[in-house]
Amino acid sequence: MVDVVIIGGGPAGSAMGSFLSMKGISNIIIEKEIHPRPHVGESMVTSSTRIFEEIGFLPTMEKEAFVHKFGASWHEPGGREFQIRFEEFPQEGIRQPYTYHVDRGKFDLLLFKNAQRLGSQTIQGVGVKQVLFEEDRAVGVRIRLGDQDVDIPAKMVVDASGRSTILGRQLNTKKNDPIFNQYAVHAWYENVARGEIPISEDYIHIYFLPVERGWAWQIPINEKITSMGIVVEREVFREFKGDMEAYFNTYVASNPALKKALEPATRVNEFKTEGDYSYSMSSFVGNGFLMVGDAARFVDPIFSSGVSIALYSAKFAAETIETALKANNVSEEMLMPYEKKLRGGVSVWYEFIRLYYKLLPLFTHFIQSKKYRLEILRLLQGEVFERSEVDILDAMRRYIETVEKTENHIFKKQLSSIPLDEIPETILASSQPTPH
Repeated sequence: MVDVVIIGGGPAGSAMGSFLSMKGISNIIIEKEIHPRPHVGESMVTSSTRIFEEIGFLPTMEKEAFVHKFGASWHEPGGREFQIRFEEFPQEGIRQPYTYHVDRGKFDLLLFKNAQRLGSQTIQGVGVKQVLFEEDRAVGVRIRLGDQDVDIPAKMVVDASGRSTILGRQLNTKKNDPIFNQYAVHAWYENVARGEIPISEDYIHIYFLPVERGWAWQIPINEKITSMGIVVEREVFREFKGDMEAYFNTYVASNPALKKALEPATRVNEFKTEGDYSYSMSSFVGNGFLMVGDAARFVDPIFSSGVSIALYSAKFAAETIETALKANNVSEEMLMPYEKKLRGGVSVWYEFIRLYYKLLPLFTHFIQSKKYRLEILRLLQGEVFERSEVDILDAMRRYIETVEKTENHIFKKQLSSIPLDEIPETILASSQPTPH
């Protein structure tokens, strides 16, 4: 019997295996696909670098020459551009002024191999049929090998299955977010004009679109290939009459800077779509199990938070598992500190994203602000897991309130219709936003 069986070999599962192996905790990672596998989500935040270093993976990131990401740029529909550089806010324990853009197929494979190198057992090309329970405690998983079912017993089960949410579906604890229902269409292009300012060529570029909650991304994958994506509300996508390319090009044309970036470009693969954007599990832990990364909670990826949340949830979960196994107590109560920690961090991201979508182009007011610029930068780097540490969110709320309550305010029409008052119960964290 292994100590821990991990469902899924993406960033959360591989980081989980790496941390557990470093602690001397036996584990096996079961991945239903065979690496390398295609995956969207190619941009990182700088706090991820700290995890890479902790698990001995940072030299691999440098050796493989992933694109260095030094900052971010926002483009308004009217043509103005606003930038930030990560080096403006040095982070403790991070000795480089950049993070990375990656080809996720290659990145995930390398992270999976890192877990193997550190001692994780691995199985690829085999899906988990179900998590096994004795009464209400998880005791292992059942997989299908050839023409027979095989049970793998374990002291604990970690669901790192990403948006497949194996345990959430089995236990019926998955709750779709009632507010966010975004839909993305994306593809890779060659010869995209990445930035008029040379230093911004390797930034992530975000383009505001003149449609409800609409935006586009531009992420360099390597010297030639750039990932481009259009994100709008699902209903906006459904209302479009035409093929995928016409849909994509319609929104490209709606932002002059985006149109200019793609004028010299050629698409090199088929359009892909992503839906079911935001959801949460009503609980992240239970007797003998816990969930990490997207298997626990998925928030809109506009700030490239997905991989960072996966990595940090693996780190926090590994620490909790170590304590639980040493105490020979893997009860829900024993694992609950992990859930509280993760909910605290994800709820900060969630509130930030809601406020961002409410503001959209008006968000650039805070990027330009000497008072709030560094706090925004700190959030964008993935540094915050306590709501009490981010006064900027209260400032954003006050700014929105002023615009809404001021008669004939010049910016009122630029606010989106996203509600700010209701927070779904499944999103609530141990540390809540300051009441207004």
